[in-house]
Amino acid sequence: MCGIAGYIAKDKQTLDPEILDRLRDALGHRGPDGDGRYIKGPVGFIQTRLAIIDLNTGDQPLYHENGSVLIANGEIYNYLELRKDLGDEGFKTHSDSETALRKFVRDGIGGFDQLRGMYAFAIHDVVDNQVVLCRDPFGIKQVYYVETPEYFAFASEAQALVAAGLVGREVREDARSELLQVQFTTGSDMILDGIKRLQPGETIVLKNGRIVERRRRQVLSDTGATGNNLESALYEWDRVFEESVRLHQRSDVDYAMFLSGGVDSASLLGMMHRLNERPVTAYTAAFEASSVHDERELAREVAKACNANHIEVMFSENDFWALLPEVAARMDDPAADYAILADLQACQGSRARFQGCAVGRGW
Repeated sequence: MCGIAGYIAKDKQTLDPEILDRLRDALGHRGPDGDGRYIKGPVGFIQTRLAIIDLNTGDQPLYHENGSVLIANGEIYNYLELRKDLGDEGFKTHSDSETALRKFVRDGIGGFDQLRGMYAFAIHDVVDNQVVLCRDPFGIKQVYYVETPEYFAFASEAQALVAAGLVGREVREDARSELLQVQFTTGSDMILDGIKRLQPGETIVLKNGRIVERRRRQVLSDTGATGNNLESALYEWDRVFEESVRLHQRSDVDYAMFLSGGVDSASLLGMMHRLNERPVTAYTAAFEASSVHDERELAREVAKACNANHIEVMFSENDFWALLPEVAARMDDPAADYAILADLQACQGSRARFQGCAVGRGW
């Protein structure tokens, strides 16, 4: 979970470096492993890094020999396959994110269709004097932005834009009503007035700080299921599922998973057990209260069958009330999902036991 942010001044306005400082400070909790900065003319980028792949040479920003620059959050899972297609010549790092930069230089924004992963990145294309912002097709990683007559600014978190003094905290009434009705808000406008979201799979191109092009990647097929029989369909599903889990496990640090005992997480643990020689570490949130549905027993059975290193993290009523203010403060794009509280407790438990790992990385 890295953090990215940027500021593009319009119409010969000057770029104040202190704005980048404020954006960096607001996103510092996302990147404990370092931060980087880039300024060229009216364009400024910052990135705060959580190191998962290429621990030694993967610091950002990343540079192409033509002068173009990339900052990224997330992970591109098929980067080794992309790197083979691009050719190793010219690569300066072993970072998965460098493939996105080189893919863009060679193929333009259409090349992003070949990226598999959860990501959000920005590129300053110095050749065509433009900035490109891209978000993964399932919208796992966020990009928020503000556009005014003087500047365009973006960040991984809406609160970073507020903390940097680039926008206020006024709540849109229609979005508040939508949140109360459907428990989240939809569309490109978020609940805070003046802040927009890049849509899942969306790429925008900016010139002089103004959006001049939008492109949306279609991720799901329009044709539906094929006419395969059950046996061949199950074989194909197993092949695709195994490939997906194998790619997701690419990491230069240890990884673990969250196990609820349900079909989804049990299937993932089963596949990870198939692909890993060592026992997989799995975390389960356990509830003390008898009035809630506790899945510990199911999780234990699955963990035992897969020879997993199973760790249960207790979640009590006191934990609920203790964590609720913290969760409410962190959710700058609110959604009424109470499971987030137990997820945070499990994350904190895994952090205490499993320092330096990538846990539950958005299968």
